[in-house]
Amino acid sequence: MSKIIKFYSIFILSLLMLFLGIQISGLEQLMLEFSRFTLLTIVAVFFCFSINLFIVALRLYKILQFFAIPIPYSVSMKASIQGHFASLFFTSLFGQVAGRQSVLRHHGTPAIFVASLTAIERIVLFLVSGILGLLGAAWIFDNKEIGNFLVRVSLFEIALVIVLSFLASLWFGRSHFESRLFAGLLSVRMMNKFLRVAAISFFAQMFVLLAFVAGAYGLNAEIGFWNLLAAAAVTSFAASLPISVNGWGVREITAMFAFGQIGMPASSALAVSILVGLCSTAVVLAAWPYAFSEVKNGSFNKEQIYLEGNKITIEKIASWGIVTAASVLVFFQFYIPLREGNINLNLADPFAILALSAVVVHGVFTRQVPEWKIEYCNIIIFVIGVLLFVAFINGFKTIGFTQWALVGRLMGWLVLLGYLSIGVIAVSYLGRQGIWRVVETLVATAVVVILFHALMRWITISGWYEIGSINLNFEAYSANRNAFAFQLLTCSVLLLAFASRKKALHGIVALGRLQLPRDHFLAAAHGVILAGLVFTASRAGIVTGLIVFVLAGIGGFVDRRLLFRSAIYAATVWGFFVFALPLATHVVTSSGVTERGPVQSAGQTQSPFSDAASNQERWETLRRGIELWRESPLFGQGLGVFIEKSSEWSREPIVIHSTPVWILAEFGFLGAIIFFGIFCWLVFRSIKIGFVDPGIRAMIMLFGVFLIFGLVHEIFYQRIFWLALGICLALPIQSRLRNYGVNS
Repeated sequence: MSKIIKFYSIFILSLLMLFLGIQISGLEQLMLEFSRFTLLTIVAVFFCFSINLFIVALRLYKILQFFAIPIPYSVSMKASIQGHFASLFFTSLFGQVAGRQSVLRHHGTPAIFVASLTAIERIVLFLVSGILGLLGAAWIFDNKEIGNFLVRVSLFEIALVIVLSFLASLWFGRSHFESRLFAGLLSVRMMNKFLRVAAISFFAQMFVLLAFVAGAYGLNAEIGFWNLLAAAAVTSFAASLPISVNGWGVREITAMFAFGQIGMPASSALAVSILVGLCSTAVVLAAWPYAFSEVKNGSFNKEQIYLEGNKITIEKIASWGIVTAASVLVFFQFYIPLREGNINLNLADPFAILALSAVVVHGVFTRQVPEWKIEYCNIIIFVIGVLLFVAFINGFKTIGFTQWALVGRLMGWLVLLGYLSIGVIAVSYLGRQGIWRVVETLVATAVVVILFHALMRWITISGWYEIGSINLNFEAYSANRNAFAFQLLTCSVLLLAFASRKKALHGIVALGRLQLPRDHFLAAAHGVILAGLVFTASRAGIVTGLIVFVLAGIGGFVDRRLLFRSAIYAATVWGFFVFALPLATHVVTSSGVTERGPVQSAGQTQSPFSDAASNQERWETLRRGIELWRESPLFGQGLGVFIEKSSEWSREPIVIHSTPVWILAEFGFLGAIIFFGIFCWLVFRSIKIGFVDPGIRAMIMLFGVFLIFGLVHEIFYQRIFWLALGICLALPIQSRLRNYGVNS
């Protein structure tokens, strides 16, 4: 039921954006513009998308060939059409996975591999359409504005940190599997294969752009081909993002903006965009009867030679790609401002949706659900989904429809399930070693993010070079220092719990010619994380960390020597950035002045603690949240009511700074009792299982972090918590996959 809610919620959101465009341009003017389209124009747009359909099927066929899967082009065409057809009704990512799997499963292709194929295509398409969109934006906008935009969003900086984090993860603890994998990936042959896929994607994208140009020529031929092509590139890139149903809504709003920059009226741009959407849908519907024809069963050797003679199962490769990408990208998030409040988006969200798609599609075709270490977890997931849906309906009755409640809360729950699904995939296909690699990847990324961001702050604040805008708070790429502090605490808990295994602490790590015992290396990495926690100056994070670490050390949950060494390393890192590095800057520059101005004071790397105004705001949300609960104590006010009413007394929409108070205010006493019962059940069953399992130890500490931190912040929707929870709770499904005919 919760998945159906997500799908049709996005559908409704797409319709709302479409209606917004119609309202801006005017319905009568839009109908007048539509009447100007000639039959030749409509046929030209239809023809462009027909060619695009064949090219996209060819891309799928080539990718399957690259993985040595002998599926005919006709089957690839049917799978591609079914994917497009399913995307007409659901989100594009889920629709592509479900539609393709309905065809490819007859040839023994597992759902996780289909999800990975979709991820590969999306990444290539994102790169190709992104480059074309950037070139188009540079053509129709001021180049200086484009440059300022790239600096403002720190695009290049984020890309660099992502690459460094990935490389650090491999250096941190690369497995034999990854060595073999990259030995093949870095070969000339594989690079040629990637370039072929990129070339096919380029031609497919060009026909989409030509469809826009053909439609625009039918209304405003005098604007010029290159101007129309540039505006089409910007519009097509926005429509390709997996945030709508088949691009509807996003495409129309973007088209009105992009084509408006080259002199096209809003009604004409909207008409062209709708024509493009209708023709692309018509092509899929016209081709669907062919895809619905009988698909003959086939099979292939699932343990086949792959990547220059390396024998690796495709399921393991696919799951490794999704899990690794999510583990690195979960640290990079940003906010989209809405009238009711900010919507939080994360770069790892598409991979979480792909993971959810793989788990759901596998469950649909095998009639099996994921298993967990604790009983009734699937029922718990269903109950939470029902609670959110009931609270959404309750809020709708109170204040009407709000995007924040729909997108941020109701649909956000499905995204969190995607992060839980990442744990299912990691445990099932990568095994225990894979779980530790996920922990290493999270820790390595956290360390790189902290060190890189601290260095950039020092370079910018000291006046050496202006990298970009630096916020007052040390929040890295999480857009909120408390969110970043919670991420660091989660990484810390995972490292301490899983590093308690003897194998994790043994061995040598090479730092150039310097060789460091692995236990000292892990302590140093954990020390950087603790120093980053102090840099954030999040009082909730620091206090929570102190309480949890002290209790975990006393209770024997963690290695005490590792914890003690971590504290020493943390003090060293903190002192280096706060005192030693600024002092060295003053010594090097005898006058204390650089070319860009005077060197600033030392303490700027460290965030300042919250002031009295911030404290007052936080307590005000708690007080008003409790008042809101008293107005409807049994069932609560419903999702989104508090943030909607907060504009009456706050300068901008604000959330309740407490998870328990948020639950009371919007779910009521009954909802709070259900949530509390779920929490007690998970803790009770964890204690009964015992703490020999590092996953159980990590989960207990995670619950402690969640409980303490959540008292003064709303952290229910923190993605990394659900990612970690899935890793700790999920049980492997290899036996089920073997019964299904897939060797994992």
